[in-house]
Amino acid sequence: MVIIAMILGAAFIYFLQIYIYQKFWYKNLTASVAFTEHVITEHETGELVETITNQKWLPLPMLRVQFETDRHLEFLEENNLSVSDRCYKNDIFSLMMYQKITRRLNFRAIRRGYYTISQIDLDSTDLFMEQKLGLRLTCGASLYVLPGKADTRRLLIPFQKLMGDILTRRYTYEDPFEFQGIRPYQPFDNMRDINWKASARSGALRTNVHGYTVRQEICLLLNLESWSIVDDRLLKEESIRIANGFAELFLAQGIPAGLYSNAKDLITGKSLTLSSGCGEHHLITIRKGLARLDLSKPVEDICQFLNHISQKHNNDLLYVLISSSQRKEIINIFKSLVKSAPGSLWLLPLRKSDRQDVKSAKDCPVIRWEADQ
Repeated sequence: MVIIAMILGAAFIYFLQIYIYQKFWYKNLTASVAFTEHVITEHETGELVETITNQKWLPLPMLRVQFETDRHLEFLEENNLSVSDRCYKNDIFSLMMYQKITRRLNFRAIRRGYYTISQIDLDSTDLFMEQKLGLRLTCGASLYVLPGKADTRRLLIPFQKLMGDILTRRYTYEDPFEFQGIRPYQPFDNMRDINWKASARSGALRTNVHGYTVRQEICLLLNLESWSIVDDRLLKEESIRIANGFAELFLAQGIPAGLYSNAKDLITGKSLTLSSGCGEHHLITIRKGLARLDLSKPVEDICQFLNHISQKHNNDLLYVLISSSQRKEIINIFKSLVKSAPGSLWLLPLRKSDRQDVKSAKDCPVIRWEADQ
């Protein structure tokens, strides 16, 4: 009788703990994964913080935490890690009552991009590890890996050429917000510029003198279509780095820069179009846009956009075409663009062994850029 009672008691405890774990194991259990920095540059290292908190009286003898990231975030400690098309992280914890565990994972960003961790899977068991218990949590961790810059010393040659053209063709206009002084009124002066207070004090008409502001902008045209049957990732990534380096150089000189690329934005699903702007904030906007370019999706035909801007050219703009593709359609449209915007330039990223079909000429200035130097 005693044995039967002991068996029944053990069975009661066994099924009771199953019921308790099924009902309460996930209560006050939190798990989060977050990047310590939201923006880094390719080839830099970063840190991912994994935090698990069991804020209740019920211990968890085994808790498996699983999440996945892009394989181009290379974790430096390869424990509990599986890498194929994605990087799968699988950690096992044992949490006591009211315990918090924090684990820091160092990684290296080996390619630019916009990376997210959207969900975390939690798996646990009861005390006897018989029942499988699972839960999926949403996660909003995100990381921008900005593109690096192309070789600055090599960039200076086309940059200085463009700067020379900018200095010779840019023009100035009177800026009403740039006040420089007051002088006597002349018959050719605009009545709006008369300073009536100064005129009343002096007894003669006086006019405000305004400064002049230089107006010139750069539009970077980034063509990321494949130039041959083989999809050459090296040339495309180098083209992105060239655009990034140019944007920084021009903005550092106070010259507004905009960007168009026929590659798709990872977030919007549309071609990347950024209007001209200045300053550090605009540079970050351009670099984030370049980071989001998704080279796995088909690109739009660059000729449609080139045709549009050649027909509606803004005299304030100079164009920098960055394109490995040398299609005849692109060559012809670029020549017409150069006619309306003299000083525009074509950067042609190629491998050392690649043939250059488009020849540099006055109506089609081209600078070859060897991407595998």
